[in-house]
Order: sequence, then structure tokens, then C-alpha cells
Amino acid sequence: MTEIILYPTETIYGLGVNALDINAINALFNLKKRPNEKAVSWIVRNVEDIKRYAILGEKEQKIAETFLPGPLTLVLPIRPEIIKQYNLEIETVAFRVSPDPVAQKLIAEYMEEHDAPLTCTSANLSNEPVMKTVPEILEQFGEDAEKITRVIDDGKRDGEPSTVISVIDGMVGGIREGAIPLSDIHAAIQ
Repeated sequence: MTEIILYPTETIYGLGVNALDINAINALFNLKKRPNEKAVSWIVRNVEDIKRYAILGEKEQKIAETFLPGPLTLVLPIRPEIIKQYNLEIETVAFRVSPDPVAQKLIAEYMEEHDAPLTCTSANLSNEPVMKTVPEILEQFGEDAEKITRVIDDGKRDGEPSTVISVIDGMVGGIREGAIPLSDIHAAIQ
């Protein structure tokens, strides 16, 4: 059975599976009733982990070091050797480094044990509202909630969603403005 973890971040609850295991990703998408072509973000421990999996130029490095850990999702190109090693069918990944102590402890332990990031997708059914508490989340999944193999309940989470930006070939693009204003990100790289 695929390990699917429900865990808190500083903004909302997320669902985590081994981000480098295609079968685990498929199980996650089936649980969320989410189309397979949608991307899923990865949570890692720190900027050094991002460098391990993604290509970071000067701008990307500056943004990561300024705003992470924090409510930022940074979309970056994956290193070609990582794509080849894990037979990935994606060219970019959205990375998160959460400052939430529970999330930090979980990802540190998970990466130590599995040598892989966890996914960091919102804990909700596709196209349904994001719930703020574990009981509400489990209720939304109904009978499928039993597919969630580990639940870490750390109380209500109702933070503003993370800001999502892409940095590809040095070009910064805003995808979703959230907790960090896009103007702050642009100011940091001037």
C-alpha cells in the first residue's frame, strides 16, 4: 500500500507521497480525483535540497534565499540527470520549504529515511474547497479517507495560500499571488 501522509504546513494541510515514485503519485491523484497532467509540488528541507533537484541561477538563488523557508512555491527546471535517473515525465517542479515546525520535522525525517522529497499538494478533492481542519478534510474524502495512511493533526490551518512563481532561464513569472506580494519578490531581485 502506498504511504499517503496528511500533514500541516504554515498555510494549509497538504498530502504527501514519495515525489519520485510514479506509482505513489498515481495513488495520490486517484485519491484527489485529480487529472494526471496537473503538476504537483514537492516539499524539501532547504535551499540545498532544491539545488540537488533543480537548476538554480543567480535570480533563483536570490529569491530562494530571501523567501524560503516561507509561503513561496518556486517553479524551477529539474536537473536533466534527475529526470533521467527517476524516469520523470516532467521538466519543471514547484518547490516548497515550509517554516512550519511540524512540516519541517516530517520532511527532515522523510528525506533521511527515503532520500526523496514529499509531494505538497493541498489536502482536498480536486475542484473542491480547501478545508482547514483534519476532521473536515477526512470528511471531504469520505470512504477514500482510509487511503490516507498517516495523519498528523496539528490543529486548524487557515493561512493564505503560498505565492507561486516560476523562474525559467532567468525570467520570473507570477503564477499566483498569495502570502508574499509579487512586488516584494521583484524588489528582492532588483
